[in-house]
Amino acid sequence: MRPRRTDIVRALLRSFSVQGSWNHRTMSGPGMAHAMAPLLARIFADDADALQSAIERHSLAFNAHPYLTPVAIGALARLEYGGEDPDTVARFRSALRAPLGALGDETVWAGWRPFCASVAAAGFLLGLDPVVAAAGFLIVYNLGHLALRLWGLRLGWRAGRTVAAALRGVPFRKAARALVLANQFLIGAVAALLIARIPGATADLWIGALAVLAALSGYLVPRHVSGAAMASLLAACVVWLL
Repeated sequence: MRPRRTDIVRALLRSFSVQGSWNHRTMSGPGMAHAMAPLLARIFADDADALQSAIERHSLAFNAHPYLTPVAIGALARLEYGGEDPDTVARFRSALRAPLGALGDETVWAGWRPFCASVAAAGFLLGLDPVVAAAGFLIVYNLGHLALRLWGLRLGWRAGRTVAAALRGVPFRKAARALVLANQFLIGAVAALLIARIPGATADLWIGALAVLAALSGYLVPRHVSGAAMASLLAACVVWLL
């Protein structure tokens, strides 16, 4: 049977706990099976043995970025719904692990999260109440996070076994690069704002301007220089200046 909207919503909600039973042997595999259970229960509603087998194979080792795990949940459920044989599902499941992990790490951990944190820090230094700045970070960051989960589940179910091609059509790397470069600029701006707060630093404001220029130089460095390394270097400069 085809999963209903309520099944998809339940799978999405369960995806938040996909790492709840993480361990070194199966990693997030049991969490994947738990998240897929509402979809599998509907697909195999007339075959209890097939449902049990599906739960068991999706409890095996799996690891990917937690925010992009819904892509795998949707795509694998679509394969099960389409009647693919278990070996094909297992190979497809294994092939999804590395790409989803790399895309999530690059886009979220190295791009979106540092960017949101830098925006919040700059807002605080510009006069925002610390509670407002922190709340703004949580709201903006999690809006992006929730949108990514919902989009991923819908994409996975819609694309099925062609999900790799669908992901290639999404400019993840360009978005990650833009976020890293924007964050480099923000780190320079935060450095300038911090320097301006130091007592007697009015004569040294040019150092803050240089910090901004250093951040902007992220646009000029060769592409083989890691954006994360550039951001780390700028953060170290902030600490040194203080």
